[in-house]
Amino acid sequence: YPLPEPLHVALFFSIFYFAAALLTGVWKWQAMLRAEDGQVHTYIDIAHHAALHYGPFIVLAGALAAFWPFAEVFPAWVMIEIMGWTMVLSLSRYVSLGLRGGITNQLDKPTASARVGLVFFFFGSVLPGLTIAFGATICLWDGLPGKLF
Repeated sequence: YPLPEPLHVALFFSIFYFAAALLTGVWKWQAMLRAEDGQVHTYIDIAHHAALHYGPFIVLAGALAAFWPFAEVFPAWVMIEIMGWTMVLSLSRYVSLGLRGGITNQLDKPTASARVGLVFFFFGSVLPGLTIAFGATICLWDGLPGKLF
């Protein structure tokens, strides 16, 4: 299908997040049924919410990356792939913490892996996302009807 490369990569990752959202939703529902108070472990809830949020986020990033003005220097699909794998790893961390139970705040007394994970998440998804948004803004600004400034 003739899609821009960044959007193609983003849609590929969104399939994983869609399936993860469905599976973690079933997991959350089962955990709610088993719990006396109807509440689930913090990281089961976080895993489900992360899966729900990562799908639309990566698709929006892929759509914006199609307007990436610096594609000849650095292809936007590479940033989308980095973001996609970063979010897969963070989602797998939440699932792992939910399966283990016990820990309700990994940042209360962070381990070295939690600290590295935060830095990795920033450089792997937040920074590329901001870069894509900035690049798309540059590209789309000229065609904006009724410019604000």
